Amino acid sequence: MTLEYAIELLKTEYKRAETLEFVQKPLAYALFQVWKKADKMKGRDKNDR
Repeated sequence: MTLEYAIELLKTEYKRAETLEFVQKPLAYALFQVWKKADKMKGRDKNDR
């Protein structure tokens, strides 16, 4: 995953988090969601999306 793609995902997840009633900290929620996606890509080429 590239840094640029991670930032795109973060922006998308943040916008989504702002609409979720149960989320109290949208940035923390978005960061966690992107981290989970990046962690699942472990072992792949670092430039893969």
